[in-house]
Amino acid sequence: MRRRFWFLVIAFSVSFITVTGLSFYYLKQFTTITEYTGKVDESNSIITELYKIRDALNVCDINEYSYMLTLDSSHIDSVNNYYRSIYHSLVRLGELYPEESPQQKTLLMLRSALLMRMDNYRNNIARYDTAVNALPIHYYYGRNRRTECLKYIDIMLHRESSTLNEYALGRVYFQHITASTLKYILLVFCIITIILFILVIDELRKRIKSQEELQTQLIDLENSHSELQQIAFAASHNLQEPLRKMKIFGDRLLWLQKENTDEDAWDCIIRINAAADQVKGLISELVSLTSLVNDNQQKTDIDLGELVDSIVKEIQPKIKKYGATIREEALPGIKGYKTQLEILFRNLLDNSLKFSQESIPPLVIISAGMAHGHEIPGISLELSGKKYHCITVSDNGIGFENKYINKIFLAFQRLQDGNSIHEGRGIGLAICKRIMVNHSGFIIAHGDKGNGATFKLYFPVE
Repeated sequence: MRRRFWFLVIAFSVSFITVTGLSFYYLKQFTTITEYTGKVDESNSIITELYKIRDALNVCDINEYSYMLTLDSSHIDSVNNYYRSIYHSLVRLGELYPEESPQQKTLLMLRSALLMRMDNYRNNIARYDTAVNALPIHYYYGRNRRTECLKYIDIMLHRESSTLNEYALGRVYFQHITASTLKYILLVFCIITIILFILVIDELRKRIKSQEELQTQLIDLENSHSELQQIAFAASHNLQEPLRKMKIFGDRLLWLQKENTDEDAWDCIIRINAAADQVKGLISELVSLTSLVNDNQQKTDIDLGELVDSIVKEIQPKIKKYGATIREEALPGIKGYKTQLEILFRNLLDNSLKFSQESIPPLVIISAGMAHGHEIPGISLELSGKKYHCITVSDNGIGFENKYINKIFLAFQRLQDGNSIHEGRGIGLAICKRIMVNHSGFIIAHGDKGNGATFKLYFPVE
């Protein structure tokens, strides 16, 4: 399942990178087309302005000659208007050409020739008005200047036509490349989409099949669990009866043997009664553990401070017996099962008292704080980003070696042998772990042999 997941992730990543790369390449080509299109439009504008200047020069020459033939002043006005249009065209050309370009230098020479042509025109008209029917020589000078202007215009038109042809070819080339790139993008996208679609369908089919198998296993597990609960319940009740009889007959035997001075017989009877009590306690705790596996209670808002206070008051006789001190800091409120949380903290406090050192009065400290999921050892990646209430219960008891951290949460696993002075049946911490699982939380232990133990309870912030 995990391999298929990573295969899908890699396939999607490769497809995403491929399509993204082709898209950026397409965008680059499109930008280049836009630049070439702008340059083509600019060249067309330049050529249009140059043709306007050339046409205006020809019209000015015709109007000048017409004035000399007819002396009609309207021809002079027409010439002045055309020269103004030529001036505006020169200004626009100066804005379109970059600095230090060959066209800009030719434009300066054209501007100079045009100025000299206009000067010839003015001198020609002035001399013609004073010498009627005489063709001034300035008219011929002006025609020579017009020819020079047309020569510069032709040079500029030739250059601009070459540039326009270059830009037009470039635009056509990049249009072809862009169209091809778009086709490739669509083709690659379609192929990748089909492949991913097939992979996803196959993954969904396998997942549905796995879900069906898991559902079947879950039903079998629930049936097995139900049967196990029934067996545990029946076994506990069936075992309780002979234990109760053993206790009754043991007490009766003690009463019958009250005048008997045989110490060995008395010791055996007492051991029998103690063993019966111990088995009875084990059965009771085992039933409690199995009942926690399938709890149908509803979670409620619980103030842990009030809950711990009530437990401390309840076990006051045991606290006085051990001469213990319990320090409690401010504890938060959580959502949980009240009965289970009472069992949880009662077991932890009982452990701190039972496994205390003989010469040192027990000291139990209960504190609270906040923690992130990534701070919890062994937590899954999905839960590492969540926040948790961290409740710490630490003591100064006998402690334990950290190599037994995993062992202490297993049922019927004790770190002390049967002759130890510390009582315990090895199931209390297994119940604590089950309760934390029911609350979607975690319990972490840390020991220091001879210097106490610390238990950290992580409850999810809801």
